[in-house]
Amino acid sequence: MKTKLIFPAFLIVLFSIPGAYSQNFESLVSKYTEENGKGYMQPLGDALGATFNSGLFHSAHIQKLKFQFYLGVVPSTAFFSAKRETFTASTEGDFTPVQKVKVPTVVGPAESVEVNGNGGTVYVFPAGMNISMLPFAVPQLTLGSVYGTDLTFRYFAYSFDEDIGKLSLFTLGIRHSISQYFSALPLDLAVGVYNQHLTLGDILDCNSWFAVAQASKRIRIFTFYGGLGYENTKTDIEYDRDDDSQVSFSLKGSNSIRFTAGITFNFGPVKLNVDYNIASQSALSAGLGIGINE
Repeated sequence: MKTKLIFPAFLIVLFSIPGAYSQNFESLVSKYTEENGKGYMQPLGDALGATFNSGLFHSAHIQKLKFQFYLGVVPSTAFFSAKRETFTASTEGDFTPVQKVKVPTVVGPAESVEVNGNGGTVYVFPAGMNISMLPFAVPQLTLGSVYGTDLTFRYFAYSFDEDIGKLSLFTLGIRHSISQYFSALPLDLAVGVYNQHLTLGDILDCNSWFAVAQASKRIRIFTFYGGLGYENTKTDIEYDRDDDSQVSFSLKGSNSIRFTAGITFNFGPVKLNVDYNIASQSALSAGLGIGINE
């Protein structure tokens, strides 16, 4: 199925990037073929994984065999560093001589780059959109516990018109308590594995896996928590260029090892948490929800 380049404008709306940018986004990205397109879009591929895998836990405490419940909203934000604002692109088509140039990525400076070629020709590389961060928010439900094991869910779906299709986001995670086997441990320990899948019609398909070792310690109303994990994110993208040729490629998220450090404020059943995730593409995450027997 051939699809026009609608998904970037949708992502801008979804992640609350200012609406004025969305008017220009389609025309910018559709200038590129696969290799240049991958370089231009890579920061968004990195940011999707970084935000998806943030905020999945706010404590490592899991009851051994008791009802345990959490329902909340988890916002997270990936911040774009200077190194993600540019990439090296090549001139394309019949333009001569072929030149490699440092140009903006999709999140980079909002100025195009021009190079001169033979016969007075000029090649124009599209501008970026001068974006400093990519915010994301999703509802989250965690249910347990059966022999120290709980499940985490995230779900969101919305149907656009037939040209765009249906947006679907689903997360499934499973955790198991390690500290239940060691009564003398001063910390709560757990391990978890999470899979997250985002699709938008036939245009975008993002799949992410995250395995993490978690630790926490509660002191009065505070729970200090952290994690060390491995993640893998792949985003498949398909769109049409200005000349109606079809482009498709995959982006591999830059994150692999992630370290998380955070704090939860326990106001009775109300839980408020914030953490920072250190990785190749770092992210800030928070959460607000209701927790029972956590």
